[in-house]
Amino acid sequence: MKTSRRAKAAVSAMAATAAVAMFSAAPALAAFGAVAYDQGTGKYGASFNQPKQSQAFEDALKQCGSAGCRVYPVEPQGCGALALSDKDKAWGGADRPSLSSARQDAVAHCQGHTTGGTCTVRVSGCNN
Repeated sequence: MKTSRRAKAAVSAMAATAAVAMFSAAPALAAFGAVAYDQGTGKYGASFNQPKQSQAFEDALKQCGSAGCRVYPVEPQGCGALALSDKDKAWGGADRPSLSSARQDAVAHCQGHTTGGTCTVRVSGCNN
């Protein structure tokens, strides 16, 4: 039995369409991040673009290196920032869609808590 060219072309087109649909429907891999901070010692750490949230937490805590470090998650495809005051223990953190807004909001939160200090971003980054 002979297969026509038209039938072969139709089968090829259906296979190509199925392959495109299968690969484009695959979910994007999430990247996780975290910022850790110890207000008592001023130590901090951060981790971004980790395949698991637990890995991001572990890496941020390890960088922070203090028993008093608390970890704060950064959303997948989000950006996080930590700002600290130069005069007291005031700090501010933010998790936003863009790096510039995370940095700006972290400084604003810190400035709202400091008494006479100037807040600057100490660590920031984004998850892809």
